[in-house]
Amino acid sequence: MTKLTTRLILFFSLILGHSVYAFDMASMQTPQIQLIKLISFSAEKQQAVFEVDVYNPNDFKIPVRELSGEIFLNKERVSTLKANSKKSLAALSSRIFTVPITVDTDATIESANNIMLTGIAEYEFSGYMMTPVGEIPINKSGQLSAEQSLVFLQAILFKQDQLL
Repeated sequence: MTKLTTRLILFFSLILGHSVYAFDMASMQTPQIQLIKLISFSAEKQQAVFEVDVYNPNDFKIPVRELSGEIFLNKERVSTLKANSKKSLAALSSRIFTVPITVDTDATIESANNIMLTGIAEYEFSGYMMTPVGEIPINKSGQLSAEQSLVFLQAILFKQDQLL
């Protein structure tokens, strides 16, 4: 095998290897958060753990290297998250990510007081997934159900009482 042949094989293998992640970002559909479930909460440690079910509507897999974002409750930023990942979202399927977050206890208590006064518990997650080809924004907003609001209030008020 000549040097030229070896170089051509190396060049084409690099191009083919690079094109594995060369999908068109403009035509890519944004992954969707289908469900967010609270697994644990600790006011003392200022931490919570959520399971986040993410659906990939694309016909190709998306390797996820990092999840980052902020969670707002009644427009008050109550937590931030940053988690590393070695998982991929398979094509046209869902995957559950376990995400630890840091909780701003004061902002969370303020939001709990607001929920008690207004009876409204609107949430918003604003963040992104980092992939080998760049950031993919992920956003989810909605309103907590009455049951979810009560569980949240019970956790906050019970922990707040213990901290006093």
